[in-house]
Amino acid sequence: MNKLLLEYNTPKKQIRFENSYKINIADKHGGLCNQLWTLVIGLIVCIKQGISVLYVGNFLLDIHATSYCPIGMILSLPAMNDLLTKYNIRIEDGSRINERNTPGLKVLLLGWEILYEPANIDLKIELFQLIRFSHSIFSPALKFVNDIQTNRKKSTINVVHLRIEQDWLDHVSSGRNPRVSPVVVYNEIVDKYINFIQRYIQKDDTTFILTGSSSNKVIDYLRNNRYAYFLFPKITPNREMNAAMDMVIGKTCNNVFIGCGGSSFSDILLHRITGDNIQKYLC
Repeated sequence: MNKLLLEYNTPKKQIRFENSYKINIADKHGGLCNQLWTLVIGLIVCIKQGISVLYVGNFLLDIHATSYCPIGMILSLPAMNDLLTKYNIRIEDGSRINERNTPGLKVLLLGWEILYEPANIDLKIELFQLIRFSHSIFSPALKFVNDIQTNRKKSTINVVHLRIEQDWLDHVSSGRNPRVSPVVVYNEIVDKYINFIQRYIQKDDTTFILTGSSSNKVIDYLRNNRYAYFLFPKITPNREMNAAMDMVIGKTCNNVFIGCGGSSFSDILLHRITGDNIQKYLC
């Protein structure tokens, strides 16, 4: 059994299925943000329909593997449920619920178009902002930020979501009409990031780089020009847990955020980073 599952101890309780839905957030193509999108979609539907409990299936730990964990290992359900009290709904771990053997429990199968309906936009933004991560996710990420800020004695924090991995280059390349080479896409994206960094980020400001690719021309530019940039090490073998820690770091931005247009990670951070004076740009 997965060591993570052995370490996770879900309290036993009597399960009631009246006025409840279940949603399965994980599939083999869904990373952290796709799973968070699906969760928010389920919450929107439940709130609109007056459903009081949303059971959430397992979380996919790595988009390239088939390892899962209960949602409570990634999200702090008690903290989120406190914030959801105003809507008379709570989230529960649904990893042990087999809907085939549970008559009356409806399993939601929903499309992402719900996120883009005008009537749901304000609620969507609020729900993205109330996402709270578990202690094992936020604690090491915040310690990393706080240690750097203490050592540097700087209050300004910039964040760059550098989406330049090969899967993204292939995705953008295949979506062009006519199709262009991933190498062309790479150079276009690099130029955009460097241009925004030159224009909006001061070299001495603390800048956190959120990326799965630490070997590229943008990082080379930052290093060669002596920017004070920092990358959080990938401290777990699980891609989506590492992404969740990056999202915690991203929310600490209080000055300039540079993200990637079309990326679900940047899209969620745009809503989670709040403050009147924060500048936000998408490449």
